[in-house]
Parts: sequence; structure tokens; C-alpha cells
Amino acid sequence: MSHIKLSIFSFLVISLSAISSADEIALMNGDIIQGSQAELTESHIIWNADNFGALSIAINQVLTVNGVPFDKASIGIDNVVSEKVMQAGLMGFFGESFTGNTTAFGNISSGNDERNEWGIDTEISWLNDALRHRSALGYESKSTGDNDAKVEYMLSHSVDWFFRDSWFWSNKGSVGANDNRGIDNFYTLGSNIGNQFWESDQGSLSAETGLVWISEKFLDGSEDDRMTLSWASDYTKLLFKQVRLSHSHQLLVAIEDADNSQLSADISVDFPLIDSLFTKVSLEWVYDNQPLAEVEKIDRKLNLGVNYSW
Repeated sequence: MSHIKLSIFSFLVISLSAISSADEIALMNGDIIQGSQAELTESHIIWNADNFGALSIAINQVLTVNGVPFDKASIGIDNVVSEKVMQAGLMGFFGESFTGNTTAFGNISSGNDERNEWGIDTEISWLNDALRHRSALGYESKSTGDNDAKVEYMLSHSVDWFFRDSWFWSNKGSVGANDNRGIDNFYTLGSNIGNQFWESDQGSLSAETGLVWISEKFLDGSEDDRMTLSWASDYTKLLFKQVRLSHSHQLLVAIEDADNSQLSADISVDFPLIDSLFTKVSLEWVYDNQPLAEVEKIDRKLNLGVNYSW
């Protein structure tokens, strides 16, 4: 009986606020207040007093912290300044909005059925003036018995320029591979015109169309380079104030050979667990009318995983 371990990435969340703790703060007027430090700014200390709750105390009124003169205390006013500089730098790069989500899923079995399947999908987006950036990473590994694992991955990034109201010009590139469909590696470059029909906390809808260049190298040594017409849409809807329904699709049709087309679609539902943690159920569907020999035209995949959003 074999022992299989499944290890999935963990995320590091960086806090930009300075947090430290102390038991006692002494003020210039002789007052001594028990509690702990919650926050330090350039001009004030936010002190969680045991008897009075949160207090905002001017730095020039502080004598000591835990008996150490304030100007020598290791609560790091310089660190606060440097963190504010770092925060300003990050805001300058990411703009006013930075959101994302990560989904992890897996399936491990042993005994009569030796199987190891796991995957992770991550998406992030941020706004910077009239530019919207969207990045995505998907990775999946499948193995049965003593066979080598089959890997599927894709890394993509797009930049959308909102040139007029809800209209945007999108430029996107991606790289990846798909052992299950016999694709050793591929890359795409696309340029599209789209419209963000609406976007709010309750849902969103966008559609775009344009040209996408696709270059594929297959495991059998053959290659396929083509320019395609593209049509894609993305829809989300919040149901019952907490369940999120999502749907996206993309149709690609080769310009020189209309019979060479691909259609991919994804529909998912996120059910809330706690805070920003969700149970995610998704169905992926891919149709390729000119696959390699011995490769099926249609792929279907049902995933059940855990999703974290921020």
C-alpha cells in the first residue's frame, strides 16, 4: 500500500500596518496606563487600554513604554515611515484596487484504484487609472498507478485600456501546456475590443471580440500556428446575497480554415463557508473539432475545491 502526500501552496499575506505590544505606557503628565499597543503612526500611538479601550495618544505626550524611554523604545517609528513609503509604492503600482482568489482541489486514492489528482487556480486583478490588469495561473497534475503524471498549466496576463466609458481595448498573452490533449507547449497573443456592460458587488458582465494568434507544439513533434477570430464573455451574479454564480467562455475560429475551431466554457458556483472562504463547484467543458489522433474532441471536468478570495 503506497502512501501519497498532497501539498498545495500556502499564501503569505503582507500587513502594512505596524503592530507591536506593550504592557504599560507612561505619559508626561504622570499617568500610567496598562494595556497594549495596537498601532503606531507618525504622530500618535493607538493604545488598547485595559480600562478605557482604544486611546489615541500624541507621541510627544509619551514618556516611556514598558519602562523604556520612548525615543529608545523598540517600536520603530522609522519602520512606520518606511512601511508608508512601501505602501505608497505598492499603491502606485497596483492602483486603487487589488483583488484576487485562489482555488485548490484534489483527489487521492490508494488500494485497488491508485490515483493522485490535484490542482490550483489563482486569479488577480487591479486597476491603475484607466488600465485594468488581470493575471491568472492554473496548474493541474494527474497520475494513476505507476504512470507518469500528466500536467496541464497556463499562465496569462492581460491589460485592458478603458478608452471611452465602458469600452476597452484588451491585449493578452498566455503560455502553457496540456499533456491530456497532447500539447507539449503553446503560447497565444491576442488583441480585442470589449465592453464592460456592468460591474458591481452584485455581479458583472463583459464581452470582447478580436484576433488571437495561437502557436502549438504537440507531443508527436507536429506544430500548428494560426490566426483566429475570438469571441469571449464573462458573467458573474450574486445570488441570495452570498452565493456567487460565474460563467465564462471563449470561441476561437481559424481565419484560414473555419473548420479549425475551439470552444471552451466554464461555469462555477461558490458557496460561503467562513469569512472569505468558499466551497467552489465548477464544470469545465472544452471542444476541439480538429484534435490530434487518439485525442477526444470533447473534454469535461467537474471540480470540487476550496476557494479563498481577497
